[in-house]
Amino acid sequence: MVPDEVNVYLYKDGFHLLFPMRGQDHWRLVGILPAALRGKDDLRFEDVLPSVREEAGAGLAFEECNWFSTYRIHHRSASRFREGRAFVLGDAAHIHSPVGAQGMNTGLQDAYNLGWKLALVTQGRADAALLDSYEAERLPVARRLLDTTDRGFKLVVSDRWWAGLLRTEVLARVGALAMSRPRIQRTAFRVVSQIGIHYRASALSLSLNDPPAGAPRAGDRFPWMRLRFTADGPQEDVFDKLDDLHFHLLVFGQPAPQQPLLIPAELVRVHVLPADPDNAAELARQKLPLPSFYLLRPDGHVALCGAQLDLAAIARHAAGPLGLRTLPLG
Repeated sequence: MVPDEVNVYLYKDGFHLLFPMRGQDHWRLVGILPAALRGKDDLRFEDVLPSVREEAGAGLAFEECNWFSTYRIHHRSASRFREGRAFVLGDAAHIHSPVGAQGMNTGLQDAYNLGWKLALVTQGRADAALLDSYEAERLPVARRLLDTTDRGFKLVVSDRWWAGLLRTEVLARVGALAMSRPRIQRTAFRVVSQIGIHYRASALSLSLNDPPAGAPRAGDRFPWMRLRFTADGPQEDVFDKLDDLHFHLLVFGQPAPQQPLLIPAELVRVHVLPADPDNAAELARQKLPLPSFYLLRPDGHVALCGAQLDLAAIARHAAGPLGLRTLPLG
């Protein structure tokens, strides 16, 4: 096996996945039980070793097994993620096969999406209607994930002859070739890590103008960059700099707002990024246009974006879809 990498063995009757764990020669093995062993109550790890060695290599040795279990795959989703004062998230909201390696991240994203909204509402800083956006944003994500993992799982466990041929002759070769390409590696990373998930269709997302191709849009997760937040300051990690307890207004290529925002200062932080060669390079890398502004939600997704800074539009969006308690005019 290749150390420190996921090793995938695809064969006609199933698959074995070996995930490197912390420590020397420490692996997690996931696979499909051979048909002859299914349904047995007293199954031991030693019972599955012959099938593992048959497919992954006769010389494969195991010194110790720390934990062994069998489980059945379920594909289910709650029809609602909210009922009154009750919310479901994570495995309580959706369960699916491990194909795609996104189960844990999906639950974390559920909690992140609900957490900041629940905090604002319980603190009296936002209308309770903001909580409706949790289900509206996360339920479609869960359903897409269940659909793709269900189709993928059926393919890798199917005992039909064509599925076995596809696993052993097509996927192994095409997958290996595809994953050797940097562009596909980046795309796969965005899918598995879920930083590619967006809420563009959400009522909380509004683009005041059509951003250039490839530029972040309302609903997208704001891209990772290292920016200089002050003219003489260091380049800083955006996600280290911007905490997740506030909204953040990022202003690029234009002066600071001359009028105060109509959002209480304890809810939003304003950052006017200086013109700087390093900043310009980072903005170009992520295709952020100049001038532009981005109002980020506490979870790092873009709530509102546009070209010229529009304080009135920010106030309307904050008081409307976001339901924030804004300051009175004048």
